[in-house]
Amino acid sequence: MPDIDYNKCVECRLCEKACPIVNQINLKYPETEDAYAFWDNETRTKSSSGGAFSAIARWVIDKGGVVFGAAWTEDGFHCQHKMCTNVEELAVLRGSKYLQSDIQKTFCDARQALRNGSYVLFTGTPCQIAGLRSFLIKPYDRLITVDIVCHGVPSNNLFFNYIKKLIAEYPKYQNASGFYFRNLQGWGISPSLKISNKREVLTGIPNIYMGAFEKAAVFRESCYDCRFNGISRTGDITIADFWGIGLQGIPFHKDVTKGVSLVFINTDKGRDIFESLDNCFMEQRPIKEALKYNHNLIASSSRPDFREEAIVAFNDPGVSLKEINGRFNFVSGGWTAVLRNALIRTGIFWTIKSIINKYRSL
Repeated sequence: MPDIDYNKCVECRLCEKACPIVNQINLKYPETEDAYAFWDNETRTKSSSGGAFSAIARWVIDKGGVVFGAAWTEDGFHCQHKMCTNVEELAVLRGSKYLQSDIQKTFCDARQALRNGSYVLFTGTPCQIAGLRSFLIKPYDRLITVDIVCHGVPSNNLFFNYIKKLIAEYPKYQNASGFYFRNLQGWGISPSLKISNKREVLTGIPNIYMGAFEKAAVFRESCYDCRFNGISRTGDITIADFWGIGLQGIPFHKDVTKGVSLVFINTDKGRDIFESLDNCFMEQRPIKEALKYNHNLIASSSRPDFREEAIVAFNDPGVSLKEINGRFNFVSGGWTAVLRNALIRTGIFWTIKSIINKYRSL
């Protein structure tokens, strides 16, 4: 929750006036009918899915603009928003981060860039985009907003406490210096640690954070009653993974192994930019297909009854990851899970998935 320093507060109440929740401000655009499968040929293999963010960001940078998005901090295990001013810097903003990004002072930095006449791309969760637009008070022609389809977010504190347990309980991870949530050899979620510039894939109990995330057990309380999901979006453009493309009756004769982005075009400004992108693949697809495997486009995650206990356990230094799994069963120990984990560790899983994807594309 926002923390007010009452030693500095002058009681102007501008924070309350700018809050879209306190004031019930409607910052959603009309429902779109424009859903696209998309990938950026230049950055597809470096991105979580199809590289839609990178393509849009490159367009803004080419205009002399600045880009804001979520990045890992120097310690590798906290997430916060930062500003990038050139294409080389964009690498730190790529890749999914399944925790809340600390906005820091980026709203102020974005406002200053806009006042200076620069193009600004701001990416974030729908609530962060709503917060920015409300904070700015007025619209800016050179502001481009991109919201991501969000499941919900755990806190930086909880994630870091998980990392501390992981390193303390598994000595082979003690030299970890970073974290990845996605696999770049194939399209999918495969958490791993950065150790000596290599990726150490996490399976079993070491991957318990992702198990808790997938069961929506450790999100912020507000995420279970999100005001910003739905086909009506807060950003000019919405991006996500296009999970299940081609499996809903309309064939997709392309190999999806390297990832496919789902893109919603929500405003005329978003459409103008989208149609200006080059070196990209794009194909319009039905909205219903996009919704099938992106439940959080239209609904909040359900709150488990044990949510409070799970968060307390993750944050309690006296409770081990094994004990957490014993209580909540976030990680399955069944034979199918054991087999899948073995295939992931050896890389065979992604080879098999690639073969299946190529067959489906025929």
